[in-house]
Amino acid sequence: MAEQQFDPNRPVCRSGIVAKELVNGMIYIRHPRFSSRIVNRETWGFIQMCDGRDLDQLIIGVAELLGFSLTKEQLSSSIREFAENGVFIGTGERSPRSYRICNAMPLITKLSPSLKWLATRWFAILTAIAYLTCIALLVFDWTRFIEAVVSAVRQHPIQTLFLYYLTFIPIAFLHELGHASVANFYGGEVPEIVIGSSGNLAVITNMTVLKDRRAKIWYLSMGTVVDVFIWLALLVTFHYNNSYIVVVFLLPQTIYFLIYVYSIFKNSDFLKAVCAALNEPVPARPWKFIKDSWMPGSSAKSKLVWIMTVSLTVKLVITAFLIITFMFKEPMVLVLYLIYRVMVLAIGRWPSWWRRLFRTNLDLPNVDLKPGRT
Repeated sequence: MAEQQFDPNRPVCRSGIVAKELVNGMIYIRHPRFSSRIVNRETWGFIQMCDGRDLDQLIIGVAELLGFSLTKEQLSSSIREFAENGVFIGTGERSPRSYRICNAMPLITKLSPSLKWLATRWFAILTAIAYLTCIALLVFDWTRFIEAVVSAVRQHPIQTLFLYYLTFIPIAFLHELGHASVANFYGGEVPEIVIGSSGNLAVITNMTVLKDRRAKIWYLSMGTVVDVFIWLALLVTFHYNNSYIVVVFLLPQTIYFLIYVYSIFKNSDFLKAVCAALNEPVPARPWKFIKDSWMPGSSAKSKLVWIMTVSLTVKLVITAFLIITFMFKEPMVLVLYLIYRVMVLAIGRWPSWWRRLFRTNLDLPNVDLKPGRT
């Protein structure tokens, strides 16, 4: 049975939304028709209020709920945002969505108690030693590693392409568990393990418990800490056994550490951790921030600009080195990596492309609305 058409002037929230109260006034909500999420209590109250009332009635209700009034433009902007997330009847999620697998709490509550032994200076030193050991092993085995990658691509090009994508998924999931365990250690709930439309596994986490700078930095770093020890295990294994299956697990993890772990783009953990350490806001547009910030400013801002510039420079140098290396060794490696990037983009964006193809986008007001507040 077809859903009723969405009316932005009289939005109706979906029935059957499961809601669970979390700490710090947050609410976990889920429904089969949209990605689960964690919102604040006021936002959940507003969603429930959308039962077919018109904008004037909603403005009165929101004023009673929040204690202050919103304009029609602000309210319409908020309605549009929720509509794009598929919360209302007759709408669909525009961004790549995720799908619930199971409740993450039984797993996370078993992992998080061990973190009290990891939140020490000695473990930080151990992690640094592990990272330096990874670099040493990679340098020592670099020629063997490149030859193994070239051999894998020549002998199994298509298989290597797909395994490069698939082998990174479980490692990325362990990375996310590292983040989630820290949040749970501080009392935050992790109500759900999800799989995204691109096939990636992730967890939904209540991060409002991360109040102080140390907690935020620890949370942002723990995913990479997990990655360091996984990388070390793979490099040690490769040192003694350079079989094909070891290579296809090691390759994406190595590329991640060589190019992406210190990235300043796509709202990276590295950039957020650096900003948390310096008490600076995370730049929404890193390129523009670097370009516009080469002028006298606060000491913390100057440090951030320098760190971002050095990070970008190192990334460009290593990327150029890898391109030149494989251009001479086996250009097919670069071709397959380009195909991989396109494949990842296509897998992540196919729902929105499908809606555009069949014209199932929402019929929302075509006006430039100001950001709303709920």
